[in-house]
Amino acid sequence: TLLARHLEEKGVEHLHNHFVFGSCTVAAVAARLTGIPYSFTLHGPADLFRPYYWDLATKTAHARFVATISHYARSQLMFFSDPEHWEKLHIIHCGVTPERYSTPASPAIPPRREGEVRLLFVGRLAPVKGLRDLFKALAEVLPDLPNINMVLVGDGPDRKRLEEAAKPLGDAVTFTGYLSQAEVAQAMQGTDVFVLPSFAEGVPVVLMEALASARPVIATQVAGVGELVEDGTTGFIVPPGDATRLADRIRTLATDPELRARMGAAGPAVVASDFDIRTEAARLATLFAGEAEGAIRPAPYDGDS
Repeated sequence: TLLARHLEEKGVEHLHNHFVFGSCTVAAVAARLTGIPYSFTLHGPADLFRPYYWDLATKTAHARFVATISHYARSQLMFFSDPEHWEKLHIIHCGVTPERYSTPASPAIPPRREGEVRLLFVGRLAPVKGLRDLFKALAEVLPDLPNINMVLVGDGPDRKRLEEAAKPLGDAVTFTGYLSQAEVAQAMQGTDVFVLPSFAEGVPVVLMEALASARPVIATQVAGVGELVEDGTTGFIVPPGDATRLADRIRTLATDPELRARMGAAGPAVVASDFDIRTEAARLATLFAGEAEGAIRPAPYDGDS
């Protein structure tokens, strides 16, 4: 009721909620109370784990439109909603500002040793990120390639246990803790390969950051990752939970600098084409303006309002 009153007092004409959790429930109720149309963005994966609890079907039915971040997310919402509402479902990617990712390496990460091949992970230190599989993969590779160094950027509830699990790898693994967005952009420039061995993701922004930085990536085939990373072109995609395949791909990139350079060079164009945050915001503006005309991927809005 408080939100409904506020919307009416401010003369709001449309309400958009960026997630499908409790705040979207509040938005849907406020929309029903006021008659103001509402919409929401579906990210995944967490909101797709409990589709009935969050009542995705009802929220979709009452929404003016739904923005989803990938074909995968859109298809899952199609599964959980009535076909009569599928025309409402559009794809608006998350994105980055590509030019931010060309800055020198950050002093927050250790300098490379001579001949070192640097791997980088950035993310929350939690079991879902698959870092134990990464440690297994490193244990397979290091006896033959002792020049590999893995830098883990981030913090989280699993950090102490991960630090303990990494001890057998010695100084081949470095934990930096949390870094700012600017420092992450700089850290990308100080690495050779970006690795994300997660068990669940949406379309990870950190992979966009790595590609924009002209770095090859190794990522797991979960949710919409394959819509961003082209296997064999901008990096490699491996099955989640397969440490042996992950080790094989690490070995391939660690021993082939020309392949790393070729894959890295292909990344920025992908991000500029489909994951520039300014273009994606303009696509969302097209939905607000009601000019999508059923397009799955709306054209960027070029109107006056």
